[in-house]
Order: sequence, then C-alpha cells, then structure tokens
Amino acid sequence: MADLELHTLPEILASSSQETFSSSLSSPEAAPYIAHLTSLSLPELEAEPTELASSSAQLTNALTTLCYTSYPTFLSLHTTTSTLSSSLDSLASSLSSLLSTLPTLESSARRFTQDSRTLLSSRRKAALVLEHHDKLHDIMSLPMLLETSVRNHNYADALLLAQHATTLATRFPSNPLVQSVKADCDARVHSMLAQLLRVLHEQAKLPALFRAVGFLRKMDVLTEQELALTFLSGRSTYLDGTLRAVEIETGEGGEGSVERERERENQARYLKRYVDAWREGVHDVVTQYTTIFLDRPKGADPAASELHVLLTTFTTLHVRHLLDLLRDTLPLVADPSLLTSLLTQLTYCATSFARVGMDFRAALGPLFVAAVRKGVTREFEEATDAWCRAIDSEDVPKARSRASSKRKRPSEFLLAPSVASSPPIPTKSQLSAISAAPPNTPPTVLVSYPPLALYTNAVLAALNGLRLLAPADLLSELLLALERTLAHGAIMLLVCARSAADERANGSSHSNAEDAKRDEDAARAAGTMYVKVFVPFVRRALVEGVYGAMMGDHEVGEDLAGVLGEWEVWLRGAGEQ
Repeated sequence: MADLELHTLPEILASSSQETFSSSLSSPEAAPYIAHLTSLSLPELEAEPTELASSSAQLTNALTTLCYTSYPTFLSLHTTTSTLSSSLDSLASSLSSLLSTLPTLESSARRFTQDSRTLLSSRRKAALVLEHHDKLHDIMSLPMLLETSVRNHNYADALLLAQHATTLATRFPSNPLVQSVKADCDARVHSMLAQLLRVLHEQAKLPALFRAVGFLRKMDVLTEQELALTFLSGRSTYLDGTLRAVEIETGEGGEGSVERERERENQARYLKRYVDAWREGVHDVVTQYTTIFLDRPKGADPAASELHVLLTTFTTLHVRHLLDLLRDTLPLVADPSLLTSLLTQLTYCATSFARVGMDFRAALGPLFVAAVRKGVTREFEEATDAWCRAIDSEDVPKARSRASSKRKRPSEFLLAPSVASSPPIPTKSQLSAISAAPPNTPPTVLVSYPPLALYTNAVLAALNGLRLLAPADLLSELLLALERTLAHGAIMLLVCARSAADERANGSSHSNAEDAKRDEDAARAAGTMYVKVFVPFVRRALVEGVYGAMMGDHEVGEDLAGVLGEWEVWLRGAGEQ
C-alpha cells in the first residue's frame, strides 16, 4: 500500500531536476503555471515544450533587438548611475558637514527663541485681542450701556446688562479686565438703586411706584419687609413735604393781619387745606401700598403679617399727627360756624378712611368739644368786657383830661335819649310775658338801654354760632361760663349804681340834685332790666333756644345767685329810700 502513494506534480519535477530548479518550482510565481500544466490534456502537455522553446527564442530575439536599438539609452543610464554615485558621495559629505553645524544652529535658534519670546507673547496677545476684538468691545461697553440705560430709565435693559456682567465675573474670577468691568457695572447699579429709591420720595402715581418697586424686587437688594418699610418711609417723606408746603403757604397768607376774625378765618382755611392734602396723601399711600404689597392673585399665599403691621403703624402715626395738629389749632379757630364746616370735612375724611380700617371719628368729638367750649366762653367774656367798658366811669380818660369837658353820667350812657326822663321798668305782667315769649326773641324793652342791647346782641351772636355746633355735653359748662360772665357784668353795674347812689346821698355830685336823682334812677332801672329781664332771657336762650332743654332742670349757679341776691338787696334798699 505504501508503494501506491501518489505525488504532486511539483514533487515529481523536483525529484527529476536540479536543486536550484526544484526551489524555483516551489516559488509563488511558479504555482500558477504548474496549476496550468495540470489542467492540460496529454497532447497539449506533449506540445508544451515546443511552445516554451518558441517563446524563449522569441524573447531572445526581442532582447537582442532591444539591445541593438536602445544601446544609447543603456549608455546614458550607465553614465547617470555613475554621476548619481558621485552625487551621493558629495551629498554624504555635505550631510556630514551639515550635521556638524546643526548644534551651532540649534543653540543659535534657541537663543533667538529666547530673545523673541517676549515679542512673540506680545504678538500673540495682540493677535488674540484682534481676533476677539468684537467680544472685548462688547464687554468694555457694558458700563457705558448700563449708564445710558439708567439715565434713560430703561431699568429692564440695565438689569440684563448687570446680570451679564455678573455672569462674566463668575466665569472669569481671575481676569482683571472682567473684574474691573464688573466693578464699574456695580457702581452704575448702585446709581440705579438710588434713582429707584428717589422715585419713592417724589410725586408719583401708582404705575410709576409699582414699576419702581418691581425693579427693586428684581435687584434683590432688600427683603420684602425692608422694601415695604422703604416704600412707606419715602411716601411719608413726600407727604410731610406736601403738608409743610400747605403750612408755609397758609402762614404767609395771614401773616400781615392782626384782626382776630381774620386770624380765625386764616386758621380755618389752613386746616381745610391741610386736611384735604392729608386725606389725599394718606389715601394714596394706603391704596398704593395695598396694591403693591398686600394684594395677591387667587391661589397665592397671603401677604405676611409684618406687611400689615407696617401699614397699620404708618396710618396710626399720621392719624396721631393730624389729631395733634387739630388739638393745637382748633382752639385758635373757636368759631362754631367755622368749626362746623371743619367737622363736616373731617367726618367725611374719617368715613372715607373707614373702608380701609382707619375710622377716627370717635377721636374728633373731644377735640371739637374743647374748641367749642373755649370759643364760646371767650365770646361770652368778650361781650362782658365790652359791657364793663361801657359802664365803667373810669373808661373815659380823654373826656376827663379836658377841663372844659364833663364825663358822661349814668343817665346819659345807660339810657336812650328818648327815655332818659322816665326809664322803662317792666311790670310783673310784662315779665311774665317776656318769660313766655320764644327764647330766641330778645325783649324789645332792652332797646331803651343801648349798652345792655349791645351786650344782648353780642351774647346772642355767640349763641347763634353755638347753635350750628352745640355739643350736648357742654350745656352745663357753657351755662356755668355764661353765669360767671353775667355775674361779673352784674357786679360792674352794681358798682356803678352804688357809686351813683353814694354821690346823691353824700351830695358830692357837681350837678344839681335832680341830675343826681336821674342818675340813680337810671342805674336802678338798668339794674332791674339786667337782673329781671336780661339775665333770665340769655339763660333761656342758651338752655331752651340752643339746646332745647327745660329751664327747671338748671338752677342758677352759686356765683350768679349771690350777685343777683346783692342786687335784690340793693334794689329794695333804693326803693325804700
């Protein structure tokens, strides 16, 4: 079985050929040809040597022809190869020389590199700046753009620019240029903050204030409570300035007047302007504060309690200032007619503020009661002073200073000339009729006594003013004040009557006895009218005419009763004489 083992064609050819030929048979170039031989048939295989010999002869002829025809090329190729060899030798020597000079060149290059490093760095920086010129210009322009936006009140763009500067500073914390731009932007932002805060101290409507507060919130420099307090402080400063302007204007308007009535009107005018300005200013602040800080959309969390406390403190403080001003100024007005209009104005003001929880009507009553008390009491005293000056014999120094002049006698200044000879004295029936007459109608018999008639008119003028604003709690006090002034007037008249009676009794009068008797009769008649007609009438005018009360509930006071008792004693004594 081992003798029948088959061999491949290359193995067979290798076994029958030389060693060099057998190695060529195993090369990769011979493999395709051997494969071709295995695919030939026997006749084709027998004819293959002939074809190979023919191909070899053809190739030999072609090579011979090529050598004959292309010998110049071969000669040129030989020459070129020789030249190339010499050139390569020259190149090798040049390279050796070059390699020997390279260290020197390298050291020179290193020295040049070191010398030009600063210049290269500057050039690189300049090239980098040139490359990013637009971006650097934008960054450098941030402070200028921010300042322009603030100056033009374009706060939204200003905040965006400031935010961009902050972002850049965060990204490049070690860059001095960016940090410098950030510092300049911070200075402009501070200017914007001052500008927005200044808006809160100036005259501004709700939209402008809402806008300013909105930007302050976006700046995030104040908490909500601090921002609310700043808002109220600024509006309070503006309101105080407005109220001071009203005060200065009013003070200049009444400065040159010394008349009492004019002064009252000036004070009343001042209070009206002040209350109007106060009402408008405080109402605006309350409305603005409520809209900006307290109102919340549906579903949102309610405002913090501290915000409500701040508004309550603001309103309480300004109401207290208003009440302090009224407490100091109302007594200077003291005219019930003027006080009535002021009370109406203040009541309307308090009612309007009641919608926002600022009803201060209860605090107005005591202030106006005190003002009415002082005003009416002063009018009573002024009327009594005028009466006392009219009957005081010492109140005629001008006539007494002349030797040729005589001072007026009681019969001349107490009585009208038409009744000087027989002074009218009311009877009991007339007194009953007078007491039954309306309390606001003065007895006509008082016309016969001009000083007493003037006294009556002055008291009635005070009571007519009181009728416009008559606090019920003041009846007893006003009646006591009226009786006190009536008692003073009665005392002065009693002194005058006693003086006239003493002059007649002692015969010290420079006139005849008839004139002395006429003076005494005039004093007695005036006293009778004062005690029995004038005093009951003015008391009824106050109690029944103004307050509608019953006279039986108000007895005569101790002071007035004592003076009236003295008059009764003197009148009885004068009648017996």
